[in-house]
This record gives sequence, structure tokens and C-alpha cells, in this order.
Amino acid sequence: MNCNMDKNNPSTKTFTYPPEMLWWARIIEKIVQHKNLELNEAEEATFKIFKYLEEGKPETTFILSIFFGCLTLKGLTVEELVGMSLAMEKTKPFTFRFNVEKPVVTAGGTGGDTVKTINVTTPAVFVASTAGAVAVKSAATAFSSKTGAADLALTIGININAPQKTVEECVEKIGTTVWASAGIYPWMTSLLKLRQETIAPIIFPLMTSLRMMIATSLNPFSLKRQLRGTAIPQTELIAKVFSKVGYEKALVPVGYGKDENIRIDEFSNIGKTVVSELKPDGKIETYEVYPEDFGVKRGDVNEIKARDTHEENAKVVLKVLTGKDRSSRRDLILINAGAILYLADVVQDFRDGYELACNIVDSGDVLEKVKQLVMMSGGDLNRFNSLVSSI
Repeated sequence: MNCNMDKNNPSTKTFTYPPEMLWWARIIEKIVQHKNLELNEAEEATFKIFKYLEEGKPETTFILSIFFGCLTLKGLTVEELVGMSLAMEKTKPFTFRFNVEKPVVTAGGTGGDTVKTINVTTPAVFVASTAGAVAVKSAATAFSSKTGAADLALTIGININAPQKTVEECVEKIGTTVWASAGIYPWMTSLLKLRQETIAPIIFPLMTSLRMMIATSLNPFSLKRQLRGTAIPQTELIAKVFSKVGYEKALVPVGYGKDENIRIDEFSNIGKTVVSELKPDGKIETYEVYPEDFGVKRGDVNEIKARDTHEENAKVVLKVLTGKDRSSRRDLILINAGAILYLADVVQDFRDGYELACNIVDSGDVLEKVKQLVMMSGGDLNRFNSLVSSI
């Protein structure tokens, strides 16, 4: 902002605002007036924020908080989310190429569960890939959970920062990988660091729109099939965005407990799951499924809660993958593995997927798959062996 003094009247000052600030003022004013942004406006605004994050601009936290906070209060539209997705895609410096015949699928959640659960989608991906799917996982440190996919993978010994060629070789040779999203999104590390700022507890409850943006836009592997769990009961909105940005098949579940105050961002074994399915013909079908539809008993919410440390949570996962844990934790992971198998066209329905996942775990093959990934990614095999021997 420049301050100029009128030469004829020294007491008069005029202020000139930078064009960038005026642009943001117009965008925020539009949102505050409950007017929806055009696709190109949402794309440009989000791309600017990504660049601010990448460059470490001091005003980033303020602009990000105001922009996404106001969008949360207004409510997001499909067009706005499509614009954000296009902006995120533009920040990728390269594109993965997987030379495989099968469809490659991925799975993840938005976070924001009202119950902090064990890590579900990462072990579910391991199970699904062992059962015949090509299934991959993008990883980040915990945002709202106890142990994120990156935390879990590192604790197990997987190298989540492997170069592009190594990631592609892992997928092509063993059908799976876990890889840090920040490796392809240069702004992501700075975004994750915002959690450490003093203002974080104030602004993040208003960041539902930020979670929705990440849920609909995050696609580091440039795939066409995804299971994207959400704790935000707007599954159809996410599915519609997936359809617009070119996905051919997707599952968007929100899981519940005994009542709707308990929500988790995956298929639930403690209550119903509302899921919006994007089908290959472009239609979206929303329906409810229950634990009994998979062939499992309703679980105990206390059994699926995360432990306090990454190592404890990693041991919980490994006990499930070795078949030693027969509790609700096993059922939660394996019904989600079954859903991934359905998404990958390995099975025809969720129940068959769950049964196949159970058989694969009981065969003992899943642990060998994880060990292969540790070695092929250039990870820490000693760490893996030590952790396995301790369970």
C-alpha cells in the first residue's frame, strides 16, 4: 500500500492499494455476499494461495483463512471445487506413468473424524494389492488424526520420498506404493506447517472448505479411480466433482457410529455408511451399507480408536496384517480393503471383497508384500524386521 500526500493540501493523504490486494478484496466481497465464484475465479484464487504457500509469503495464513473460512460459511459449489482441482493439478511438476494392464486405484480420507481411529486406508491398500488389485497410497503426516499415512509408513520402514522412477517400478512390479504427496505438490509442506501456528486452533474449525478442496483435488498419481472417505456428510458433492474432473469410477463414503454424531472418513463397521458411487457410465448412486452387508458384526468404537504413539499404531496395523488381531480393528481395515477390491474390479461386490481380504490376511502374504515395498522403496528393512519381531 502506497501513501501519497497532496502537494496543495499537505494534510491530505491518499492511499493506493496494490492490484493483488484489490483483486482479493473483490473475491472475498463476492463470497461474503453469498455469491458463488465462477470456475476460473476459484481456480485463480486457489492457484495464488498455492504459490503463496510455496514462496512463504507472510500474508499467506491471513488470506488462506479468510478465503476458505468465508467459503465454509457460504458453502461450496461443484464449479468452485472443479476450479480448485484444476489449480492443484497445475502445480504438479511431473506426471507418473504406470505401465500396468490393470486399473490403478488409490484410497484416502479427508480427516476430521469425530473419533480418532487407527490408520485404515494404508493397511487396506496393502491387503487389496496382495489380493490382486494395483492399489497405491499418497501419504502425509497426521493432520487431524493420531498417526497419518506418512507417519505409519515411516515407522514401518517404507521410504515415502523415493524418486519418481522407483515409485513407478514399485507399482509395476509389486502393485503398490506409499509415497509422500509433498513430493509432487511443492506447497503442501508449508500447508501442513500451518498446524503449528498459534492461530491454528482458531482457524481450522472453519476449514471445512479446505478439507473439501483437498478431498476433491488431491490426485498425486494422476489416477482415474479413487476411494475418498470423508467425515463431512457431502458425499454426492465430492462424487459430482470427481465426475467433472475425469474420474471413471469412485467411492465416497462417510461412516457413522451408533448415531450421526460419530463420523469417520471410511466405510464403517460400527454403524451405517452412506456412500456415493460414481459409476463408469457417469451416473452417481448414493446408498447406505451396513456392517452386516459385508458379513461382519457391528464393532466396538473403543476398539478402533488410535493409540498414543506412531509405534503403537504401527504395531496395531501389523497385528491385523499378520492375522493376530481378530477384533473390530481387523474388520474395519478389511471391509475397506474389500471396497478397494470392488473399485479395482477384482470382485463384484463389497461382501466378496471382504471375504477375499480375510483369506489373504490369513494366508500370511500381506506382510511379505509390505516387506517387498520396504526393500524396493529403499526403506529401512532393519526397522521393519524389528517392529515385526516385537508384535
